[in-house]
Amino acid sequence: MSDRSRRSAAETINLMVHRVLAVGLAISATLMIAGVAAGLAQDQSLPKVVLSVGAALRRGAQLQADGLLSLGLFALILTPFLRVTGSIMVFAKERDWRYVGITMLVLAIMIASLWLGQL
Repeated sequence: MSDRSRRSAAETINLMVHRVLAVGLAISATLMIAGVAAGLAQDQSLPKVVLSVGAALRRGAQLQADGLLSLGLFALILTPFLRVTGSIMVFAKERDWRYVGITMLVLAIMIASLWLGQL
């Protein structure tokens, strides 16, 4: 791989990472702000627990504060997973198998830590 194509690959990865993180943060912040606004509008106290994904989707669709806040938190947690998954795809497209393997290991560690946190 030439220096120019390596730079192009790095720029592609950096742009993808930037976009995923920016969009994930924007979605998360929007949902959380909407959750706080819904809680204030409905004169509710802010929730102290995070709902399950299914409950958050149902309550979020009803514009309930706890649902919107939980969905915002899920979006914030999901963002780095999407970033790592996107990196795997970029590395695979460029046939950089060494980094595909390393990034898949990172993804496996992230999934394991999330799963172990549930126990």
